Amino acid sequence: MQKTLLLMCGPSGAGKSYWVKNFIKDNSNAVWISRDTVRFSMVAEDEEYFSKEDDVFKEWIRQIQKALDAEGEGYVIADATHLNERSRNKTLNALRFENDKIIPIYAHPGVRKCLEQNEQRTGRAHVPRSVIRRMCASFEEPTMDEKYKYYSILRIERR
Repeated sequence: MQKTLLLMCGPSGAGKSYWVKNFIKDNSNAVWISRDTVRFSMVAEDEEYFSKEDDVFKEWIRQIQKALDAEGEGYVIADATHLNERSRNKTLNALRFENDKIIPIYAHPGVRKCLEQNEQRTGRAHVPRSVIRRMCASFEEPTMDEKYKYYSILRIERR
């Protein structure tokens, strides 16, 4: 059976998770695997955000692979920033694919909008403004010329 891997891409605050929440309402065959959810299940409140990054990445990949390997058709959503081709390849290199489709879905409404939307976050979900500025400046939209053959590339916009 064929799965479709939706590879979320974009800076923090761009609206990726917002889009996913709406997408899964209409797609009961979608499995959402958020790197932040994995991270927050492994890293205590008083620990540094990236203190267990290797373990977080391995567990996140394990969950994505399990969803890809499950019976039936459907969507597997890999929710992380994937700011450039290198970071997208890191995720995709760690996975095994059969006939699965890969669709990068990206959002980049601009630094001002990312900062505004980030201000709505609380606790560990709130990202420092300097980090968002850096993410926005370094973000590279996915293209069809990258290492992996994408089925298509979708841009999402949040108003």
